[in-house]
Amino acid sequence: MTSHRGKLPKPDPRKVAGQKAADTRWGIHPERATHQGVLDIAGTSLDCYVLEDGRRIISQASIMATLGRSQSSGRRTRNDNRPPFIEANNLGPYITPELKDNLTRIDYRIGDAATIRSGYNAEILPRICNVYIDADNDGVLTSNQRPALEAARRVVSALAVVGITALVDEATGYEKTRSKNELQRLLDAYIQPEFRPWVHTFPEEFFTEIYRIHGWRFPSDNSNHRPLYVGKFINDYIYGEMPPGVLDRLREVNPKNSHGNRSRKHHQHLTNDRGVTHLENQIRKTLTLMQASENKQEFVNLFQKTKRREIPVQMMLEL
Repeated sequence: MTSHRGKLPKPDPRKVAGQKAADTRWGIHPERATHQGVLDIAGTSLDCYVLEDGRRIISQASIMATLGRSQSSGRRTRNDNRPPFIEANNLGPYITPELKDNLTRIDYRIGDAATIRSGYNAEILPRICNVYIDADNDGVLTSNQRPALEAARRVVSALAVVGITALVDEATGYEKTRSKNELQRLLDAYIQPEFRPWVHTFPEEFFTEIYRIHGWRFPSDNSNHRPLYVGKFINDYIYGEMPPGVLDRLREVNPKNSHGNRSRKHHQHLTNDRGVTHLENQIRKTLTLMQASENKQEFVNLFQKTKRREIPVQMMLEL
């Protein structure tokens, strides 16, 4: 059978409904894979999947094959529920509490296929390898465990450069879906469709500094009618410094009317925690840099020096 790589076709709703009914009768609750791929690590191939909830898993059969274990031993179940690839008694002392907590077998289906397969969280792969390596360091491995040790060393060496999660995402094509999902989560953390009541957000000094570094005369009548360029300046140096996509989404939820004006200020659509906090920090930073500059060019130079390097979306979500 040819292995499908990437996002799996949408399951047939009728098959899914029938499977769920049968699963309920049998008291089982298998997960469903949405992405599938083959992971090549140090010359070994592992079947990997991404489940509906985003968990990355590697099939039990692939782990067994990588460690040189027979598939028949994978059908045995130990009293302590230890997976067959580390079931040997001499390996027990090297299973860390962290690894033990993540050794739960995951049953899953590939799309709407009827067959239920077994796998494990992909993140435990390097830890499983370390069990064999640590046991060897203490001289307790048996001769028939040596092939597993050599495979473990190759895998750990390969994973020292790239993380297992990133490799699974690449092999299954989930990295594209993940990027879209993470970006949506980030935008949801920054922007709300409904708008907050207007509050004074940009201090007056912010605007006087814009006029000063450009060499303009600040209006003495306290008029709020400012040059259109002031709005561009705010987009470039305030909203444009928020995560990618935020300014575009703000323009969508707060569009211009037929007269070319927006009915609300962009900041009224920012979330109270993440969005407004980032906005206020960016305003303070930009104001400080303007105050330290003699003119627009000096401000631009300082701004570029302090400009934040692009941060991956996932890291932004964790900030």
